[in-house]
Amino acid sequence: MWGISVNASAVNNYIASHKINHVSITKKVWGGFPHSKYRHGKGKPEGVVVHETGNTSSTIFDEIAYMKKNYRNAFVHSFVDDEHIINIANTDYLCWGVGYPGNARFLQFEQVEMHTKKNFAEEVENAAYYTAYLLKEYQLKPNDACYDGKGTVWSHGSVAKYLGGSDHTDPVGYYKKCGKKILSSIVYDEAVL
Repeated sequence: MWGISVNASAVNNYIASHKINHVSITKKVWGGFPHSKYRHGKGKPEGVVVHETGNTSSTIFDEIAYMKKNYRNAFVHSFVDDEHIINIANTDYLCWGVGYPGNARFLQFEQVEMHTKKNFAEEVENAAYYTAYLLKEYQLKPNDACYDGKGTVWSHGSVAKYLGGSDHTDPVGYYKKCGKKILSSIVYDEAVL
């Protein structure tokens, strides 16, 4: 999942046994973001990049406020946490979250760091749902790019590894940390990391 081998059964069992369901998508698209077309045109992304903020103490609303103030440096389409999926930029246009050439190819969203097993599981459910939603919305067949750089679902780390433009590895570190501290049943494949 997103450049990380995860014991999906353990995560899915936790989500199912606790009856965790995804939340609805909230659209709060801000008109201040640029409207640049993807490399194949408006509304033609080639996949989804999953990020993680790397900030252990912020909230989803802090991250959105920061993004709006600093969008000239970087911005993503949406943010996800345990209680929200908030779309802030028009997904028909590219954003600036992974550098060149990935920005011209991918939809992108950030996960906000969670600190409990339940909150992390809820966020994973929301992130998985949102990824599937975007793939369906843009008629993209699900395919994890972490193994060969030829897919529709990417981690920021996979983009850096296969396409360049960045040296970031998220969300690998976040998932690894949560695996050790929160969900001890997550198994990582070091070859993928």
